[in-house]
Amino acid sequence: MLLFSKIIKRAQLVPLLILLFGGTLLTQGKVHVILDSIYSKATDGYRKFYVILPRNYNETEERYRVLYLLHGYSGNHTDWLNKTSLIKYVSNYPLLVITPEADNSWYTNSPTFKNKNYEDYIITELIPYVERKYRVLSAKHGRAIAGLSMGGYGAVKLALKYPNLFYYVGSFSGAFNWKDLIKMDKSQISQSLKEFFGESESEHWDKNDIFVIVEKIETFNLPYFYILCGKDDTIEGLLESNREFVEKLRRKGILYEYHELPGGHDWLLWDVGINNFLKKLLTKK
Repeated sequence: MLLFSKIIKRAQLVPLLILLFGGTLLTQGKVHVILDSIYSKATDGYRKFYVILPRNYNETEERYRVLYLLHGYSGNHTDWLNKTSLIKYVSNYPLLVITPEADNSWYTNSPTFKNKNYEDYIITELIPYVERKYRVLSAKHGRAIAGLSMGGYGAVKLALKYPNLFYYVGSFSGAFNWKDLIKMDKSQISQSLKEFFGESESEHWDKNDIFVIVEKIETFNLPYFYILCGKDDTIEGLLESNREFVEKLRRKGILYEYHELPGGHDWLLWDVGINNFLKKLLTKK
């Protein structure tokens, strides 16, 4: 089950990708999908991710913008490919997409477990590896990050903490209300939150709380924020936390757009969201 909700099965899912030799996957239309992995010292293990290469990638010397697309709670690196029409949407864009796996880490460094530093994995290991191996723009204006639910929180947090790395950030149903979920203490989700944030308020909480970060941050050179949430989301406090966050962006004069669409905490909404996000992303210079 995904974060806090049943997955609404789509009538048409992206066909299962067929693994070929060397980690390369069957070409889907005009793009190529590659299964790659690296050994992560930050998490003490191999971490998989898919790479969606734009059409004509192997026929040019062009460098492309790259989008890091984060999964939600109980998800993995396959979700965006298998549960949305992502491949179809990106097929005509000059964009390289990375879908990392990060377990139920909240894209955060654990304060208690030595080898569960998933923020470090994304920032200090994955991004440098991608920029060494693939022809992407190794500059702020070449990097975007987005995600759903847990990944929406992760994308926004990483963009706020490392504003010099990203020029555009997207969140779909971002789980910005993780503090409240810890305090509820009534689900498996709260246990994973305690593992990566601790059980009670602390300096570590503040360092990873987007509401605290955005109040303290300098507004110069921040990325553009694209925030989307379903107006029918039934996760307690989630919709309200999204509204509260965009209000803080407004008060700080930070550039953003907010979309509150009919829908719940499900793949129907996230499929629409990623499609609309990509259209905006690729027109943003």
